Order: sequence, then C-alpha cells, then structure tokens
Amino acid sequence: MAKWLPIISTLLLPLAVPTNFEEFPICKFQFSHQGQQMTCSNANMNFFHMFDIPLNRTHWFKCQNCSLDILDETTFNFPKLNNISIVDFHNCGVRVLRKHAFEKFFLLKILILHNNSIQMLETMCFMGVKRLMHLDLSTNYIKILTNNLFLDLENLDVLNLSFNRIVFINSEAFSGLYNLKYLYLNYNQLDKLEENMFRHLRNLKILYLEHNRIHNIHPNTFNNLINLHFLYISHNSISYLVQYNFKQLTSLIDLQLSYNNLTEVQTSSFNGLKNLRSLHLGNNFLKTVKPYGFIGLDNIEILDLVNNLFEYIEFFDYFGHMEKLRYLWLNINSINKINFDYKYEVQNLLTVLDVSDNNLTSFNFKTLYKNLPNVKEIVVANNSLNCDFSLDMYKFFENINVTVCSNYNCDPISTETVCINDTDEVTELKVEDFPMESSINTGIQLNYSMLYLIVVLLEWL
Repeated sequence: MAKWLPIISTLLLPLAVPTNFEEFPICKFQFSHQGQQMTCSNANMNFFHMFDIPLNRTHWFKCQNCSLDILDETTFNFPKLNNISIVDFHNCGVRVLRKHAFEKFFLLKILILHNNSIQMLETMCFMGVKRLMHLDLSTNYIKILTNNLFLDLENLDVLNLSFNRIVFINSEAFSGLYNLKYLYLNYNQLDKLEENMFRHLRNLKILYLEHNRIHNIHPNTFNNLINLHFLYISHNSISYLVQYNFKQLTSLIDLQLSYNNLTEVQTSSFNGLKNLRSLHLGNNFLKTVKPYGFIGLDNIEILDLVNNLFEYIEFFDYFGHMEKLRYLWLNINSINKINFDYKYEVQNLLTVLDVSDNNLTSFNFKTLYKNLPNVKEIVVANNSLNCDFSLDMYKFFENINVTVCSNYNCDPISTETVCINDTDEVTELKVEDFPMESSINTGIQLNYSMLYLIVVLLEWL
C-alpha cells in the first residue's frame, strides 16, 4: 500500500488551492464490460502533464467536468505502453486540436469529442491513431475541413461531423478514409456539393447531408461512391437536378430528397440508379414530370410524392416503366385528374396506391384495375368523390377483394354505408365521419408499405 501513496498524492494534487473540495482533480478506476475504466474529474491540461500511473490494464479513459482547451502532443504524459482503446472527452471545453494530439493512444479505437467548442483542426491532429474506428466530432464549431485532415485514419468506420458550422470541404479532406462506412454531415451550413468531394470514400455505405443549405449538386459530386446504399439529402434548398445527377451511385437503394425546393422532375434525373428501391420526393413543390423523368429506375419499389403540387397525373407516362413498383404515394397534392390509359406493359406488382387528400371527383377505376391487376389497397380519403361514383367503385372492388380506404385507418365500409340518405338527399360521406390518427399530418399511413420499407432497410443494414 505504501508504494501507491506517491501516485495517489500526485492524482489529488491541485494546481491551485480550490475553495471547494469537490473541485480537486481526481481520477477513479472501475470495471465495466469494456474493461477497466479511468474517469478523471475537474482536470485541466496541466494536470495530465504530471500523470504517472501505469495504464496497462485501462481500456477506457473518460474526462468529465474537465477544462481541456488545447490538446497537443504534450498534453498527456501517458506511457506509450497503455491499452486505452476508448477516449471520451465530450463536453470538456476543447477548442483546438493540434498535430499529434492523440499519438500516446496508439491502440485507440473510439474517440468521442462531442459537444465541445472545437473551431480548429490542425492537419495531422489525428496522426498516430491508425486503429481508430469511430470518431465523433459532432456539436462543435468546425467551419472548414482542410486537406489531408484524416489522412492517417485508414481503419475509420464512422465519422460524425453533424451539428457543426461546416461551410466548405476541401477536395482532399477525406483522403485516406478508404474504409469509412458512415459519414454524418447533417446539420451544417454547406450550400453546394463540389465535384469529386467524396471520391476517396469508395467503401462508404451511408451519407447523411440533411439540414444543410445545399442548393446545387455538381454532376460529378458522387464520383467513386460505388458502394453507397443510403443517401439522405432532405431538408435542403435544392431546386433543380441535372440529367444523370446520381448516375455514379450504382449500388444506391434508398434516396431521400424530401423537403427541398424541386418544382419538376427533369428528364433522366435519376437515370443510372439501377438498384434503387426507395425514392422519397415528398414535401417539395413538384408540379410535373418531364418525359422520361423516372427512366432508369428499373428496380424501384417505393415512390414517395407526398405533399407536392401535382394537379394532373398521366399515370403510365410517369410510372409505366417502373415494372417493380409496389407502393406509390400521391397523397396531399392538388390532383383533380388521373389518366390510367394503357400504354406500356401491365404493372403486375403495384400493391398500394394512395391518392388521398386531393381534388379528385372521379377516375376510371376499371381501367386502373385492368392495368394494375394486383393492387390490394387504394386510399381515396378526403377527395371530392360523389356518391354514385363511390358506390360503383366500392361494389366493383368489393367483388375482387381490393380494399378501398375512405378513411385514414382504412376501416372496412360496406356498400350500404357509402351514401347516407339524410333529409331526402343523397350526401357524401365526409372524412370527418371516420376516426383519424396522427398519421394524417404526414399523409402516410402505417400500412403494408411502411412495414415493407422497414424490412427492406433492415435487410441492407
């Protein structure tokens, strides 16, 4: 016990006499499922200069209520023969990372720098931690990603840069990240995506770009992202897509462009996305689809066009080439006419068609069924369908076991209750006559389509 007294004294020695005993810097050790954990409290940079404790059994180093303003190669006086694989410095007041700041942690796999005040990242600040797999820099004040910033992180799997103030990414910023799988750039201030900005990320699987200010995507932005499966660019300011904007993303299965400023689907905007299974364009300002706007989406199964400004839908001109389409959401638009005239091959796989919350008074449901013979659910709630039309439609589909939903829960309705005779007049059933769930706000019902999407995503993850 006596031989540990000098070490314990070193750990408890403050640099200035505190007014409160709880303000003394101190380190405690405990065991967890990830090995021995060292938690240091109330420490500053100078405290670790005097650190002289063997760490050969410590795997997790955490600092809480610390003041680590600037981290450099002299900050941590740790023996090089340490086994620390996890460093957690979240909310420690870090402002600057200088070169070789973490070189003493040569076995480091997880580095958490979340919720600090980091503004400056020097090139080579992550040198010496080649085994790092997870780097969390979220919720800081980073504005620019300089060239070769992550050059030594060849084994990095996850890079989280969300909730920063990034306005510019240099062309070589991601150089060296050949094995990166997950990149979080959401909640930043990017206004455009430059040419080849992700070209070093050939093994990237998921890219998050939501909640930026992106208004322009260069045609060659996504060069070399041949293994990308999920791309999320919702909640931006994109108003226009050029031809073949995503042609390099041959492995993409889910593309989300909701909550942007798109007004039309340009010709061949999505051509090349041969493996795409889910496309989300809801909550834009779409009014029309140019000829061959959806050409090339040979394997698309889910198409979301919810809450746009469509008034007229030429069904088979728009969607006729999508032979594997299963779920089509056209709800919450201003559609007053849908033309189901046959032009291409019959779509045998379409299962759910949602045209609720539009201005439809009628449509040719017999032609619809002729060309969509396997449809199982048609959602028509909150339109302007007259009673005679509704009665005919319900009788027709009732005989062939197709569900017609006049409410958001898709509760069954008999043909006897389609029209209500009140004050000697035939009146239409109003959507208020049926219970509604919170899903009305999104216009997307929790039905087969949503469950199917969840299954698809789980398969690929």
